[in-house]
Amino acid sequence: MRKSVGLDVIKNQYDYYVQVVEITDGDTFKGLTQDKIEIRFRIYAIDAPERKQAYSEKSKQYLSDLIYGKRVGIKVQRKNDGYGRPVVWVYTPEGKDVSAELLKAGLAWHFKRYDQSGEYAELENTARKNKVGLWSDPDPVAPWNFRRR
Repeated sequence: MRKSVGLDVIKNQYDYYVQVVEITDGDTFKGLTQDKIEIRFRIYAIDAPERKQAYSEKSKQYLSDLIYGKRVGIKVQRKNDGYGRPVVWVYTPEGKDVSAELLKAGLAWHFKRYDQSGEYAELENTARKNKVGLWSDPDPVAPWNFRRR
């Protein structure tokens, strides 16, 4: 996980910046590059509830509150996922790790299949223990299980 500090302090830590122009769901958004190219991004290490799942709208709104209309730092983890989206770490203008923020708020699962980070796992476990967000549901269904149905 990346340390949270202001974007201006660590400009060279990011691969580039984008202006967020659309929030698709709790783990996907569109950003506009400096060259006015629109790119659809997948946020690294998390899986947010699917559209017909409980907490889907709350997750999407939380992500929107964090980054919509803002210039965010992008660090590429993988150039493309199965849908052609870059998989990225995203940082708010204040330097907050967006993956971590969604996990702390209990609005996404740690996607352990693609990330074995102890830090992200710990954030999810703390949210679960404290019954934050989707963890207040007695039987939350992981998005990957929901998609299989």
